[in-house]
Amino acid sequence: MNEQADPQEASDGTERRWCFAVVLAASLLLAVAQPLMSGLLGEQNSFDLFFSLLIAAVMLLIFDERKHRRTAFWLGFGAFLGTWVSRVLGGFVGWLSLIAAYSLAVCFFVYALYGILRAILTKRASGDAIFGLICGYLLLGIIWSVLYCAVETASPGSFAAAGAKDVNAATEPMDRGVLNYYSFITLATVGYGDVTPTTPLARTLAWTEAITGQFYLAVLVAGLVGLKVSQAMRK
Repeated sequence: MNEQADPQEASDGTERRWCFAVVLAASLLLAVAQPLMSGLLGEQNSFDLFFSLLIAAVMLLIFDERKHRRTAFWLGFGAFLGTWVSRVLGGFVGWLSLIAAYSLAVCFFVYALYGILRAILTKRASGDAIFGLICGYLLLGIIWSVLYCAVETASPGSFAAAGAKDVNAATEPMDRGVLNYYSFITLATVGYGDVTPTTPLARTLAWTEAITGQFYLAVLVAGLVGLKVSQAMRK
C-alpha cells in the first residue's frame, strides 16, 4: 500500500511545485521585471501586461476545486476586464472602471493567497511548500501595491515623493511602478523615506502592511518549519 501511495504523492508534489513555480515567476515579473521594462514598454503598458499575466497564472494554476476556481475566475476576469476597459474608455467611466478593477484585483489576490496557504497547511509539508511561501509573501506585496494604486487613483496625492517640487504633482496619480516599489519596501520594513503616505487612509494601509509582513514571516514560515520538524521526528 505504501509503495503504491508514494509515487502518487510524488506526482502530486511535482504538479504542485510546478504550479507554484509558474505563479512565482509571474509574481516576480510584476514585482521586478515591470519596473525594468517600463522604460521600453511604457509604465502603464508594462504594468497592465504583467498584471494580466499574473491574474491568468493564479486563476489557472492555484485552485483545484471547481467552486474555488469559479470564484477566482469571476474575480480575476472582472479585474482583467476593468483594467483594459479603463484604458479604452477614459474619462470618468474609465476612472471608475480602474478603481473597480483594483478592488476586484485585491479580492482576487487575497483569495489566491488563501488558496496557496490552504494548499500548504492542509497537505504534507515538503520542499515544494517553499515555492508556495515565497508566492504568498510576494502576493502580500502585490495586494498592498494594488491597494495603494486604488487609493492614489481615487485621491491623487495620497502618496508623495520626497523632494518633489512640481505643484501639479498632487493632481496626478503617482506611477504604479513607484507604488509597487513602495509596497515591497514597506513589506520589508526598510523605510527609505523617498515615498511617504500623506493621508490617514494611506498611512493606515502602510502600517498594516508592515505588521502583516512581519506576522507572515514570524508565524507562517516558522509554523511550516515546526511542521517539517515534527514530521521528521515522527518518521
